[in-house]
Amino acid sequence: MSEVLDRFRPLFHPRSITFVGASKHPGKWGHIVLQNLINGGFAGSIYPVNPREEEILNLRVRRSVAEVPEASDLAVVVTPPPTVPAVLQDCVNKGIRAALVISAGFAEVGEQGRALQTQMAHIARKGNLVILGPNSNGIMSPRSRLYPTMPPLVPEAGPMALVSQSGNVGISIVSRAMMKGLGFSYYASSGNEAQQGVTDLMEFYGKDPDVRAICTYVEGVKDGRRFLDVAEQVTCRKPVVMLKVGHTDAGARAALSHTASLSGFRPIFSHAAKRAGILLADNIDELFNITAAFIRQPLPKGRRVGIVTSGGGWGVIGADACARAGLDVVPLPEETISRLDRVLPPWWSRGNPVDLVAGMREGDMEYSIKTLLECPVVDALLLLGMRSGALGKEGKPATMLDSMTAVDGPFYHRLTQLLDEQGKPIILAADSAFGEVDTAGPLGKVLGQEGLVCYSLPDHGAVVLSKLADYADYLKTHRR
Repeated sequence: MSEVLDRFRPLFHPRSITFVGASKHPGKWGHIVLQNLINGGFAGSIYPVNPREEEILNLRVRRSVAEVPEASDLAVVVTPPPTVPAVLQDCVNKGIRAALVISAGFAEVGEQGRALQTQMAHIARKGNLVILGPNSNGIMSPRSRLYPTMPPLVPEAGPMALVSQSGNVGISIVSRAMMKGLGFSYYASSGNEAQQGVTDLMEFYGKDPDVRAICTYVEGVKDGRRFLDVAEQVTCRKPVVMLKVGHTDAGARAALSHTASLSGFRPIFSHAAKRAGILLADNIDELFNITAAFIRQPLPKGRRVGIVTSGGGWGVIGADACARAGLDVVPLPEETISRLDRVLPPWWSRGNPVDLVAGMREGDMEYSIKTLLECPVVDALLLLGMRSGALGKEGKPATMLDSMTAVDGPFYHRLTQLLDEQGKPIILAADSAFGEVDTAGPLGKVLGQEGLVCYSLPDHGAVVLSKLADYADYLKTHRR
């Protein structure tokens, strides 16, 4: 096991937990976070600490860290800010190796809080204690059924890992993934980063074999040189997608008061990040969309795109979106058009995009997808509309939801088989009637089981494809 993996094991894979600041009052974070930890199914021992209680949530309470019967791997700290340094010293004395500090009111509120945060870092450094926080809303490690977080979310295990300097932004990403049927290897709200921060978590995720794609929300970095060095080491093995904020004066002031982060000048940061192989997103939706694509999609060999659409207007929008994203909607060779002529009606578009409107019989879309993927001038496919044209029971048209779940489930499985056979990405996009609404429910689970995501607009799919191509270009010269 590498030094990095060993350092973070007590934080994300603890055998037991000491919970300092446990409360029996349902409205307090010391109760809420403890309840979520229990409800998440953590299998190890949990030792609540509170000098005034005997029992909380059916767990025996200890009066101090010293009274806990073992040295837990992890301490969760939810106590008032002035008490936190002393609690961390108690953890060091007990032999605890990691601490998650939920408590807020440190460097983000002024000099007095900053002094407390500095004291925390000093205790951790001297006592060889790994600290995440303060001002963190928690962590998640689904493989260990570990969910000491403020919101009651319990995502399943999956190949994405997320570190966010904002708890609410992080939870927004987790919620999107859960609605799409996707899971996480890890989630970490790094907060004020008294010790461990985005750079450290990125390094850990880069080493962990369960992580396939890394998602990051960043307001500022404290050591720019180390951040870029670690990014270069990680991105040559797996993608790092980032939403970097705080570029305006207003945003920089907000970041300073939120997590005490110092933001950088956007053009300089963006240039340096891209050189390090980081894929930059412009908003939360893009951050999730791009990261999710790396779960299952292969990397394209180039930027030449074929489009299959169940509606002409969406095909036009998709073509424009691809062009804006730096992709090439290539003319189809005569051989490919001839193959499509064999099954599509005479009024089909006979070009790229391949428009199936008014001619979508059962099997037409699947045949068209396969034909375009086999086309030598096509590197990737944008699939718009997503219906396979399947019929419901007794040959009657299926309802929209039935058609896209029970009936079309095998269709999406065949799409993933085509991904493997052809080694070319297939990006799905559909409007709210087919995508955004239903993919938050049954259809999302069907797609999520295949590692696929349906995006709500052609523009979103085009951006995702362009980032896949950007990363493929980066790896051509940087893979180690």
